[in-house]
Amino acid sequence: MDRKIATKLLRDQLDELNLSNWKIRLYADLYRPFLGLCDYKTKTITLNAHHVDTHPDVEIKNTINHECAHALVGPLHGHDDIWKEKAKELGCYSVSPCASYKLSASAIDAIRSGASLEVTFTEETEVVRRMHYKTTKFVDKCEVCGKVAKTKSQVEVNTSKGRKLVITLECLHVRIKDADSQSPFESIVFDGLPNCKHQWNKTVCINCGAKKLYPFQIAGARALERANGRLAIFDEMGLGKTIQALAYLKMHPEVRPFLWVTKAGIKFQHGKEILRVLGHKDVPQVLMTGKDTLWKDSNVISSYDIFRRLDRKMFIDQGFKAIILDECQAIKNPDSSRTREIRLIAKEIGGIIPLSGTPWKNRGSEFFVVLNMLDPARFNSFDGFKRQWVSMYWTGSKETEGGIADPVKFKEYTKDILIRRERTEVLPELPLINRTRILCQLDDASLKVYKEEEDKIIKLLNNLDIGGDKATFEEQSQINQSIMVMKQVIGLAKVPTTIDFAQDFLDETDRKLVIFVHHKKCGELISEGLSQYSRENGYPEILRLTADLDAQARFNIQELFNSNKHRLLVASTLASGEGLNLQTCSDCIIHERQWNPANEEQAEGRFIRIGQVAQSINAVYIHSDNTVDTILDNIVERKRIQFHQAMNNSEMVTWNEAGIKDEILNAIRSQNRLRLKNHAMPTLSK
Repeated sequence: MDRKIATKLLRDQLDELNLSNWKIRLYADLYRPFLGLCDYKTKTITLNAHHVDTHPDVEIKNTINHECAHALVGPLHGHDDIWKEKAKELGCYSVSPCASYKLSASAIDAIRSGASLEVTFTEETEVVRRMHYKTTKFVDKCEVCGKVAKTKSQVEVNTSKGRKLVITLECLHVRIKDADSQSPFESIVFDGLPNCKHQWNKTVCINCGAKKLYPFQIAGARALERANGRLAIFDEMGLGKTIQALAYLKMHPEVRPFLWVTKAGIKFQHGKEILRVLGHKDVPQVLMTGKDTLWKDSNVISSYDIFRRLDRKMFIDQGFKAIILDECQAIKNPDSSRTREIRLIAKEIGGIIPLSGTPWKNRGSEFFVVLNMLDPARFNSFDGFKRQWVSMYWTGSKETEGGIADPVKFKEYTKDILIRRERTEVLPELPLINRTRILCQLDDASLKVYKEEEDKIIKLLNNLDIGGDKATFEEQSQINQSIMVMKQVIGLAKVPTTIDFAQDFLDETDRKLVIFVHHKKCGELISEGLSQYSRENGYPEILRLTADLDAQARFNIQELFNSNKHRLLVASTLASGEGLNLQTCSDCIIHERQWNPANEEQAEGRFIRIGQVAQSINAVYIHSDNTVDTILDNIVERKRIQFHQAMNNSEMVTWNEAGIKDEILNAIRSQNRLRLKNHAMPTLSK
């Protein structure tokens, strides 16, 4: 029986028996033999999820009635005659004491390995047929000299006749054949202007700001193509796993519709990335509630948890050609309902693209689920995977599971179904300061306050236009006050996104991270959230650098952070200017935009100091979409492009804060006019 159906049956039965205040719990422990439990103290009936999956419907219904009878008669009756009468009254065909069906070790392994298991109560004789193989080895020889053809090196090149693979053998003779991947991924260009004659500085056009893929990202997209869209990308955080999956989808329009599964907090971010790279024709439907239905033939973005509330058949009937599992460590537990639902849906889909910088966090066996989904023949046993690939060690008298036992051998064994590159491998391809953006949406309450202040500014500016006057000191003060409120609302609304990114960073890397904030309250909330997470996960304490610290205190925090122990610093952007040296770190988050970008560039410059060993600084900007964040970003990036067109690239851009502020106000007013124009567009009458 399906878990959702069993839960609904039990809920309906409890409501009908006036037990609406009782709760339901699904327990996913394969080693617990019970079918159901009744807990009078917490007023909870627990069903064993795996037994619900595997036992006949009649047995599940009997268990539900059995436990409801316990709930009705109370804890003093156990399985006595009063309980038996109530159980029969509710429809139990059996009134024996609580059943216990312990699964065998092989049955448990089958479930964890993604197999379907059905329990019946008939005696059967199992016939096992074993296959025997006769192997004939084929020895490949060089066509020129006749020696055994052993590859010394190989490289893919573009030619007038398509992409070719050039193989140099150990005998130094050369073979040329068609490359497995033929798509021109290097031609993918996004952002920027369509008619621009691009001049490229690495992967960015200096004329219009257009972007293209780094060589290592092209290699990842080609690996996906060679694997027919069935490959995991486990690159280190910040190397663009999402863009590689999107590049593959862009070159393969036949892989539609696709299902993109990610964490709930970043669905909007991925929707924007899909629109940015694939275009409007591939705009996905974003599932928000358990009541949503799928649009016909539409691409879909969903969170992992929503599958427990939606009809699985709806996803299967949609006919998805690919499923992208972003942050796939979310399904690391083979026993969870979330993992089970994803597995059942993915079984019907040809393309499977898991993405993660940390496919396992604590135990090597957490790698198994996605490997089993990619290649169930090769990775067919959860227990077998642990025995072969996972290291074990003793802590006192207890044997503890570690990571992958032989990473080099494992990498070779899985090279056709997963790739992983670390930052150190691709550093020469990255710019000195690698700026990336993460988009988030304002919640409804924050959006309401933001719009109220925006409307005040628009009203003041429109009144000034009508009168042809310059703003008085009082009017300018009112505009500044609204701007301050808008910036603070945005800063507070972005806190969960920043915390989420920082948690992933701590889990997925061993590097240090600085989070720059403008408002004190934002710094406090981020520090509180990350301090709790650090305590729970054994990370060092969070350091704070605030504007009220004197020079000695700031120096002490700098020295503490640069020591080997500490990994995370939350710092005031304005207090992190000259004199602060953070050369042991190469990653930062700009949580709140500065209206003078020189302050941001000064913060980024704290890492480019003597002693810095990284060749590239990663600066992640958290943006609230369709707010002054994105307006400012467009202005700043345009000015950077204009500057580099006219000046030597090594010189710093000079910023006029007052001029930027005027541009932002004009952009706010222009956006409002455009909205009003679109709203007032006349409709054709009959």
